[in-house]
Amino acid sequence: MAEARPDREYAPQPSVLERWAARYLQQLNHHRTAPRRARHDHDLARLKRTFYAGVAWAALAGIVSGGMIGGMEWYMRQGMLGGMEDMSLREQLPYWAGFFAVAGVVSAVEIAFLYWNALRGVATTSRLAGAPMRDGPHARLVLLGLTRVALEFPSPRHRIYGIDPYARMSRWKINAIEIMYRMKVGVSSFLIRVLLRRVLGRVALRGVLPLLMGPLYAAWNAIITWRILVKAREQALGPFAIEGMVRQLRHDPLSERGQHVMLHTVGAMIMANQDAHPNHVYLLSRLIDAFEWKEKRIQVDWPQQRFTLNRLERGEKHRVLELQLAIAVLAGYPRGKRKRFLEELYEACNIPYPHMKARAWRQRFMDGQPLDGHVYHGHG
Repeated sequence: MAEARPDREYAPQPSVLERWAARYLQQLNHHRTAPRRARHDHDLARLKRTFYAGVAWAALAGIVSGGMIGGMEWYMRQGMLGGMEDMSLREQLPYWAGFFAVAGVVSAVEIAFLYWNALRGVATTSRLAGAPMRDGPHARLVLLGLTRVALEFPSPRHRIYGIDPYARMSRWKINAIEIMYRMKVGVSSFLIRVLLRRVLGRVALRGVLPLLMGPLYAAWNAIITWRILVKAREQALGPFAIEGMVRQLRHDPLSERGQHVMLHTVGAMIMANQDAHPNHVYLLSRLIDAFEWKEKRIQVDWPQQRFTLNRLERGEKHRVLELQLAIAVLAGYPRGKRKRFLEELYEACNIPYPHMKARAWRQRFMDGQPLDGHVYHGHG
C-alpha cells in the first residue's frame, strides 16, 4: 500500500491562503525536528509573554477601532447633521451610507491586523515551543495544523487513516460549525459592532457610545486571540509529548493484542472528540509506524476492543488507560464527549476516572513537560 503521509491525511489540498500563511510561519521558525528536552522556565516565561502580548495587541486594536467608529458616529450625528431625531429615513440615508463606509474600512484594517497579529503570535509560539516546521511529513502536518489555527479554519472534514471523526455528528451541526468558524474573526467582528451600535444607540447612551464601543470590541478581539494562542501552544507542544510516548512504546512495547486495542481506542477517541485534531493525527501516524501496522487504515470497532481491553493483562491494561489519558489532554482538558469516553474506558476496567490526574497532566503538557515518565510510572 502507498505511504499514508500524515500531512496528506490531514490536509490533502491546502488552499492558496493556507500555503501563503505556511510560508510566513516557516520564515519565523526554522526547527526541523521535535525537541528532546522539556521546556525550561525561561522558555515558559517567553511563551507567556508572547501570549499576553498577542492578546493585548488584539484588545488595543479593538479599542482603537471601536473608538474610531463610535467617535465618527457621534461626529456625523451631532457635528455634521446636528442631530437626527427629526430626520426622515430618506434624509438619514447619506448618514447611514457614510457610517457603514467608514465602519467597513476601519473594520477591514482591524481584521487584517488581527490576522497578522495571530500569525505572528502563532509563529513565535511555535518557535519557542520547538515545533518542527521543515522537512518531513510530520513537520508538514504540524505546519498545516498551526496555519489553520492562525487563520481560524476548522479541521478538514474527511477521514483520517480510515477514521471519520464526524461520524457521530449530524450534517447540520457540521455546517453550522463551519459557518461559525468562518465568521469568528472576520464577519462577526464587523457585525457585532453594528449590532451593538444599534442596541446601545436606542437606550439613551449615545453620548457615551464611543467609550462603550472600544472596551466591547477589545473584549471580543481578546477572546478570539486568546483561543487562537491557546490552540497554537497546544499544537506546538504536541510533537514533543508524542515523541516521548512513542520512544517509551518502542523501548517497552505492548503486546500485539495491546497494540490493536491501542489503535482502535485512539480512533474511538478521535470520533468522541468529533475533530481531526493535528496532535491526534500526528500520534496516530507515529503509532502506526511504531507498531508496523501494514494496513494503514483503521475500521474502529470500539465495542469489540472495549471487551478486549478488559481482558488484557493487568499491567498492560493500566498502561493503555494511562496512555489514553495522556492522549486526551493533547487536545484540551477532557470535557463533554471526550470526557464521557474516558469515563467509559475506565469503567470498562473497573477503575474510577482520575479527574485530578487529568487536570495535572494537562497542565504538565501545556508547560512543555514530558508525559511519558508519568504514564509509565503512574504518577499523578
